[in-house]
Amino acid sequence: MPQEITNHSEVLDAIRRTDIISELAEEKDGKFKYESDLEVIAYGRNYTGKKVGPYAQLLVYEAGEEIIRQGDWGGNTFFFGVEGDLDVYVKDQTGRQKWVDSQKPGKSFGEMSVLAGVPRTATIVVPKGGRATVLKVERPALRLLRKLPKFGQALDKVYRNNGLRRTVDDVLDTVNGPLNAELVKRLSSSAQFKIYSKHQVLFRAGETINHLVFIRSGWLKREHAQGGGDKFANNSADEEHAGADFLGAGNCLGIEGLEADASWRYTATLLAHTEVMEVPLASLRDDRELCDTLRRIFLPSERDARALPLLDAGSVAAAEKEIATGIVDGSNLLVMDMDLCVRCGNCSLACHKVHGQSRLLRRGIHIKRPVKPGSSLTQHVLSPSVCLHCQDPECLTGCPTGAIARFPGGQIDIETKTCIGCGDCATQCPYNAISMVPLKPPAPERLKFKNRVKGWLSIAPPALPPPVNETKDLLAVKCNLCDNTPLNPAGARKPAYSCEENCPTGALVRVNPREYFNEARNSIGIVYQDQTHAIGRNIHKRDTIARLWHACGILATIGLMIAALWAARRYGLDGRFGDSWLTVRWATGLVGLAGIAGVMAYPVRKQVYRRRAGPLRYWMLAHVYMGVIAGLVLLLHGGWTTGGLLTSLLMLSFDLVILSGLFGIACYIIVPRIMTSIEGDPLLIEDLETRRDELRATLAETGADNAQLREIIERKVYKHFFSLKYLLRQYLRREELTDMLADARARFKAEARRLADPAAHKLLIEAIETAATLRRVDSLIYLHRLLKIWLAPHVVSTSLMLMLMLVHIIQVVFFAVR
Repeated sequence: MPQEITNHSEVLDAIRRTDIISELAEEKDGKFKYESDLEVIAYGRNYTGKKVGPYAQLLVYEAGEEIIRQGDWGGNTFFFGVEGDLDVYVKDQTGRQKWVDSQKPGKSFGEMSVLAGVPRTATIVVPKGGRATVLKVERPALRLLRKLPKFGQALDKVYRNNGLRRTVDDVLDTVNGPLNAELVKRLSSSAQFKIYSKHQVLFRAGETINHLVFIRSGWLKREHAQGGGDKFANNSADEEHAGADFLGAGNCLGIEGLEADASWRYTATLLAHTEVMEVPLASLRDDRELCDTLRRIFLPSERDARALPLLDAGSVAAAEKEIATGIVDGSNLLVMDMDLCVRCGNCSLACHKVHGQSRLLRRGIHIKRPVKPGSSLTQHVLSPSVCLHCQDPECLTGCPTGAIARFPGGQIDIETKTCIGCGDCATQCPYNAISMVPLKPPAPERLKFKNRVKGWLSIAPPALPPPVNETKDLLAVKCNLCDNTPLNPAGARKPAYSCEENCPTGALVRVNPREYFNEARNSIGIVYQDQTHAIGRNIHKRDTIARLWHACGILATIGLMIAALWAARRYGLDGRFGDSWLTVRWATGLVGLAGIAGVMAYPVRKQVYRRRAGPLRYWMLAHVYMGVIAGLVLLLHGGWTTGGLLTSLLMLSFDLVILSGLFGIACYIIVPRIMTSIEGDPLLIEDLETRRDELRATLAETGADNAQLREIIERKVYKHFFSLKYLLRQYLRREELTDMLADARARFKAEARRLADPAAHKLLIEAIETAATLRRVDSLIYLHRLLKIWLAPHVVSTSLMLMLMLVHIIQVVFFAVR
């Protein structure tokens, strides 16, 4: 373990001796030039009762001690060598550490992890027989140190040099066999590392290829010049997207220019902050060995890219939105398949139960994408407003205390002890994924057992937590992947997330976006393809466990029914099995009772949020299949006679349970798919009801001072748009809102012409559009309610059935014993 030097004068002396940050300790007229920054970095300062800083530690390492290790997440700290040399090691292709350099005092290291959001790229060790003193600096100091001219220039130079070195290593590491050090040196000397901003045009179709361009990070869109005839020609019948595709990290452009002069066949526009390595073709053509090496690396990948299926218009539009919004660059993305989402809100409630406040807002980025390239079937995906754990997180840049940081597991999290509630991280986050909550929230009210049971049986939606109105003593909170909760105890083999675990239909899943979105995955170059790994099973594409549940459920249902029918035919319902007391009626009754007990396990599991109890979606499947088995077996158990009044009521209530459950299953399967096809961006029912009230108010006020206009609106517009026929049209046609509004305007064109006043004509058009939109909103609200309307009769009939069944069992046992 390193020894820390806490003497302030020695820390200040170390800063003065480190050339690139020595300006921090400069004095002018007897005062420090950067006094406030120096105070925070070296000594610390109190803000609102919490100490901020110090951001620098002076540490002494002995021989053989590691300062940083390759592969570790170290996005929160970097170092300056003060005294003593350091050895730099990098793993080779076999995984062995090889010495590559000696780090001299006065230089920085480890800053690439902070700036690029990547694991450590090398191991730094104190040499044998040596001793080293280093200055360890935390991320928040970076924005203060960047004010120093010398450090700012040095940081930019180091970043570019390290970026170039890592890019060269990544390119040449794909060559089989040991690397030629001279080859690496020649490529490094001729290449340039450049950083481009979003929306910049890298080159245009028709321009001469004079550079080989390798994408280190970022994304670009290639748009083919019409009539070119390469792989992008005839890409789609849609002219807007014809000849377009996307390239991400690991791709090389301009490889065709290695042989002879050539021109770019497409225009490349950057869709994100992008880093590239550019190599002049003139220098490459003079170096045949290097030229042949690069050709061997990238020509196969170019041929593979040409063999990939061409993107259709839908895939191009989806990929562009995924890239432009940045969700494809998240390291752990939560996605919701809206065709499976039944809008129950259990995901947000589960988050609230685990953390004390929900960190999942069911609004966000909506992606409409083909299920497969070229498929007419579409998938509606919502990336809700929850942390993506970005590779290059913007929220970290403004935090003055370093409370929000990248933790050892790679996730972004907030250290509550050092958060001062300034809100900088929340304003910096582009996904609205960070919330401010009271530092000391009121203690939740402890419910008595009676009230808890009442809550379990209630079919009312859970009450939303009150909004945060405080402006002082706040704390930033965000998704931390349920780390440090009972859902992820020590030794757990795989992580569990409360939102995903408690989704009843499997609509939610956490994924690696580059694995999940095929249209973007195929754009990652060959150099980086092996660096993408799925976060977990992609249950939207294949859920093996769910398939097993379906298979076992179907086989169990068929098997038990065949066995019960065979036994009833051979022995009769009241015939005994051999010399035993057991009859077919008793056997079917006991099996049905066991099935009902299994069915009732689902509502019990639904109350478990704070610990692992198995994904709720599998409990839902068990609930359905056990209910089907119990229903069929108990129908056979009842036979052809109705029995007495209580038995008849029992069978009637049982039929209501089955019918309401089947209706609910049908709603869960059909309604979300209809909803996603007509709603556009997914909306919560609260949003829809608010919008409905706004549209109603607007429509009621339109033309209030014009009798002729008001008569047309009330007699014709209302009659047409608020009819049952027009409501059913929303569900049957599922047309785009713009097409529906255009048709509505055309429908009333004659009435609009009769209005001589241009202002009245315009108001009528607005009223038509408002009424048509209002009917669309009504149709969505009805679908939301349909997803829940079956629940009340299902719960009521189940409660009645359980009470009658208890009476029936007591009655049967009493008479059997007597």
